[in-house]
Amino acid sequence: MAKESRQAKEIRQVQGHDERNIARLALALAQNRVPDTMQSWEKQLTTDALGAIHVKCVARADAVVPHGLDNDIIVGLVNAFVEQGLPTTGVLQLSAYRLLTLAGLRIGGRQYSELLESLRRLQGSTYAITDSWFDGRQHQWTSEEFSIISSFSRVDATELAEEIGQLRADTMLEIQLARAITRSVRNGHLRPLDLEFYSQLSQPMVRTLYRSLEERRAPAGKLPTNEYTVPTRTWGEHLGMQGWRLDKIRRALEPAHEELLGTKYLLEVIYTGRGETQQLTYRFGKVAAPVDAELLALLTKNGLSAPNAMKIVQEFPEQITATVAAFTKLVAQARTPVKNRQGLLVDMFHNPDKYAEYLESTTSESQQFPKETSSKRPVKAAVKAADAPTEPAAEEWEARQAAEWQGLTPEAREKRMLKLLQMMMPDVLSKEEIGVISTLVGNGTLGGLEISRGLTKAMAEKNQEAYAQELRGYIAL
Repeated sequence: MAKESRQAKEIRQVQGHDERNIARLALALAQNRVPDTMQSWEKQLTTDALGAIHVKCVARADAVVPHGLDNDIIVGLVNAFVEQGLPTTGVLQLSAYRLLTLAGLRIGGRQYSELLESLRRLQGSTYAITDSWFDGRQHQWTSEEFSIISSFSRVDATELAEEIGQLRADTMLEIQLARAITRSVRNGHLRPLDLEFYSQLSQPMVRTLYRSLEERRAPAGKLPTNEYTVPTRTWGEHLGMQGWRLDKIRRALEPAHEELLGTKYLLEVIYTGRGETQQLTYRFGKVAAPVDAELLALLTKNGLSAPNAMKIVQEFPEQITATVAAFTKLVAQARTPVKNRQGLLVDMFHNPDKYAEYLESTTSESQQFPKETSSKRPVKAAVKAADAPTEPAAEEWEARQAAEWQGLTPEAREKRMLKLLQMMMPDVLSKEEIGVISTLVGNGTLGGLEISRGLTKAMAEKNQEAYAQELRGYIAL
């Protein structure tokens, strides 16, 4: 039990990521088992407004196509690539235990043997993707052919004959990821993945369905939606149930639907129509409002990690300014240096009563000396995540943000962008680059709102370096 508890803690500490192409295309079949004869599949279908999906998968002669647990191992490989700092070679070096942890998989008796088989399938299967792989740098759809793992090797630290050739917790793995995947991750085509929530889902079918739905709930570059509708047949085939009867597809999906409904990720699952015209509608639970980049920057500047800052902005948007002011005052007045600044700041949001003295004094000071609200800097209207469960609310937020940027004078736009970049990108952009970008925002050449959104996304996905490269493409230095 102690080992399980330790791993649960490690999973909770991981900032998860999902490569968006892999999640959208569902490259590994969702079901736990496939027939021994299933050595290839091909799908050409449309599941969303982004365009058609055309993928063909062929396994090696002595194996079957990737399925089930392989979806989780792919998640682990992407997380490992990010955790190891996006190595230029695309080669990962980690223990079998760490890979399972980064995949969100709780360790059990069969996990290591299943991991070995999964790595073999991912190496031995080739994908041909036609005009369906999104290049986040060039912003275009491309065709790619690759195996998810180009090669892998393992080093066994045991001398016991019966254990040689098997994976154990301390077996070291060296894994070469496909260049198409590493390039996409470097270009920032990622979505944050709550690995703790993901790890609590019971089966590969549930986890694969969740990741696939997330790509439809909040497509890259689009506002989140609270509803997604797709033909039942198309959805079943997309997840790997090709040639199945509709009633069998529904039965296979039912346990996954029930589990996601139980977590409140889904509010409703509705079937409409009959036969081949039948459609499946998912209604999602709370959809978070777009995150305010300046509030995010304020928190990260005061010591919060990007994931923690994202959660605070979504949960306590209206309290952030006052709480950070109280935090600053408390730290300044402390008799001894505060060792855990991040822990203190988070605690002030969750337990404000403990810090009432500082919060009340800060509030009274702000009332005595109100902030300037002229056209140079309109007051922000904070939006709680709980108040924005629908697309119209998110659209209203976007409109308000756009109006606010437009209402600023050129000088105010430049100063505002300068402040944002200095807080969020000081380690990846030079002072000269920050100055040029701010000037271009001020004179209207670059859009302040668009860059603000990009900064938020880069912070959330820990991908500031990739976004810095994108910004450099807009300037000539």
